[in-house]
Amino acid sequence: MKIVVILGRVLDPAGIVVNRRRGRIFVNREEYVMQPADACALEAALQIKDGSDAEVIALPRGLLPDDDDVLRQALSVGADRAVNFVGRIGNPPYGDGVMARVLAAAIERLGETDLILTGATTLDTGQGQLGPRLAGVLGWPQVVDAWAVRVAGDHVETVCHIPPPLRGGLGGGNPYTILEVDLSAVVTVHPGALKLRYPDGARLINVYRDEKAVEAWVVTDLVSEEALQPLLEKRGRDFPPERERSVRLEGAPQEVVQVLASELRKRVG
Repeated sequence: MKIVVILGRVLDPAGIVVNRRRGRIFVNREEYVMQPADACALEAALQIKDGSDAEVIALPRGLLPDDDDVLRQALSVGADRAVNFVGRIGNPPYGDGVMARVLAAAIERLGETDLILTGATTLDTGQGQLGPRLAGVLGWPQVVDAWAVRVAGDHVETVCHIPPPLRGGLGGGNPYTILEVDLSAVVTVHPGALKLRYPDGARLINVYRDEKAVEAWVVTDLVSEEALQPLLEKRGRDFPPERERSVRLEGAPQEVVQVLASELRKRVG
């Protein structure tokens, strides 16, 4: 079984200070950590690996050289392989639509992938489009915002949280439900669902000593330059019609009503 985990990085919130009085944000220490939801997805993959012969492969969420660090973190906690993308085309940063096409090409090169796991949302922008977009490109079923993931035979079982407005129709009022989809599938994991395990000390040292621990794939070998361009259409500018100035009516109430009725007839008529 082959599991692909998509990981990204985010600026460490511990190094950020918010000054409410001045209305400013100060970055006192520019350090990056793995996206919290992506860390949960990695732990879900490793738990599946613990009970099977699954192979866990880490891929980056974006086209940033600094993603090499989170990929090495994945290797240090138990991932079998890690692949980073090198080379840039166009104007970064690339949107989730572009990255979905790049990741789909990388997954096709890996071959026979059974499960893709990634975080349900990002800490910096709060977006959660990558998983659904990737599932759309691949044509695979998807489950979003899972709290637990388990593989059973030829399908994956997930525990998902039901929003309060939907609890009456799903699960008989239970706040959680089990969803099953056939493999191959894409699952996004809720932030805070799992806690990533600590790395093995010797493995951690060896991973950071080995310069070639993370494989490097050239982006242009995966997709064409046209595929990396955002799917945008420039339509120019369009403005609403200019608002007409209002008319102020003065006089006795009966006279004002008659004038108003006359003006309305003209506009309708």
